[in-house]
Amino acid sequence: MLNRFAVFVLTLCSCPVFSLSAQALQVLVGMNKPPYIQIETADGYEIELLRALVKRMGTTAEFTHVPNKRIQTLLQQNIGDMATLQPMKANEAGLYYSCPYIRYQNVVVSLEVQQLVINQLSDLKNLSVLAFQNASAALGDEFRDIAKQSFKYRETVEQRTQVESLHKMRVQAVVMDINIFYYHHDKIEPPQQVQVHPLFAPSYYRVAFRDKKLADAFNQALQQFWQSPEYQQLQQRYLISDQSSVQAQCPVI
Repeated sequence: MLNRFAVFVLTLCSCPVFSLSAQALQVLVGMNKPPYIQIETADGYEIELLRALVKRMGTTAEFTHVPNKRIQTLLQQNIGDMATLQPMKANEAGLYYSCPYIRYQNVVVSLEVQQLVINQLSDLKNLSVLAFQNASAALGDEFRDIAKQSFKYRETVEQRTQVESLHKMRVQAVVMDINIFYYHHDKIEPPQQVQVHPLFAPSYYRVAFRDKKLADAFNQALQQFWQSPEYQQLQQRYLISDQSSVQAQCPVI
């Protein structure tokens, strides 16, 4: 009798957390951003993470790539089922938000040979800085004010350009996610030693849904995936820095 019960429990735990129809979920994601999103190969850490979570929800994911600024707007226009990369403070009427599923860690990076002292944001005021697009809007009021006041501050959508510009000493510092930096940095020859200045708090992002049942199912899938070996294996495959702090942002279901 005990053996039969154990088999039943094992079978139950291996089932999808939410029974969906055969129709794939339409997932709105950002543009090319390796190692998170790699459009040419239809993979990347964020793509594979979302794909694994949707699979645990009992269906498959179809990805539509759009600029980050348009993702939520399209969902509100009834385009797509899931809008990714939504800030923690997002709270739009008619939308249901998941727990955080991913963390970005923005940093300031300079070349070691230049021996720059960058211990606080105000140290950037007199430096030539190249940041990612919309960094001045995303990284808090103090950084926004510094960006506005500095004629040496620029932003670019091409993050590979940021790293190349740093290595060629066209700029003194770059502001970008640490994993994106090292993805491009590791491809540059000859490599140069860098200094990483951790001046920003981590940025946690959620998924928005129009259907509360989907949001609940996503959260349950997320909790299960965190406990599986696949989670760390996925981080290791894409050389993503430890994402364990994401779990602390979500209450246990």
